[in-house]
Amino acid sequence: MRIERTVQRLVAHVVLIVACLLALFPLFWVVLTSIKRNVDANSPSVNAFAFTPTLQNYADLFNSPVFLHAALTTAVTTAGTTLGSVLVGTLTAYGLGRLWVFGRRVLVGMMVLLQVVPFLVLIVPLFNIVSAVGLYDTWIGLIVVQVGLFTPFVTWLMLAFFRSVPVEVEEAAFVDGVNRYQLFRYVLVPMLAPGLVAAGIFTAIASWNSFLLPVVLGQTVTQTLTAFAATFASSEQLLWAQMCATAVVILAPIVIFTLIMQRPLVNGITAGSLKS
Repeated sequence: MRIERTVQRLVAHVVLIVACLLALFPLFWVVLTSIKRNVDANSPSVNAFAFTPTLQNYADLFNSPVFLHAALTTAVTTAGTTLGSVLVGTLTAYGLGRLWVFGRRVLVGMMVLLQVVPFLVLIVPLFNIVSAVGLYDTWIGLIVVQVGLFTPFVTWLMLAFFRSVPVEVEEAAFVDGVNRYQLFRYVLVPMLAPGLVAAGIFTAIASWNSFLLPVVLGQTVTQTLTAFAATFASSEQLLWAQMCATAVVILAPIVIFTLIMQRPLVNGITAGSLKS
């Protein structure tokens, strides 16, 4: 019996190690390519480790006004999208979970259905709408569109948290004389903090990694880091070293952010599945 358990644990560890290596190898290759010159990056794979490391690609990036503007655009749009989606989604979830709303089940079903609709289906209508209202190639236009796309997910997520809060808590607060705003601000928000954190993290990651929307809904003003990275690939040349350096810069903040917020994220995901 002991030998069997040892073998099972050994097999499990081997499988996990192999899976981790397979998952991390592309990241390792991107980092490795980012410290090469283009000549070395385009060399055959047998010479992958025969090069002189250089940080010139990173220096060129941070000395580029276009890159710095793309970084600022990514930070602003991510922050605006996250705050807007969490605010609107949380208020919508409260209304659907606690107030009488005509067609509530239909609305919830439509929000769930929206998550499985292919994103490409919405690109052309969104482009036409944004262009018609004069918000093409603007931060506000990109933020508004992303808030509209991410709000259903936040609403669906926060709805589970509101349902986990006993109605008696709100009734006791009303007996104490609080109004609905005070109830939401001072009673529900502290109780729903794990859910707000989880929704914010998911939204921030999705907005930070967004590529198609910034490309379609803008040109220069709304060019994000992901769109900027794509400029190194053209029909004439493919600058692997610069592209990988940009990819590392894009990945680093979101990886650090996710590692820091890992515990609140796990707590938020599990808290919504528990009934208080």
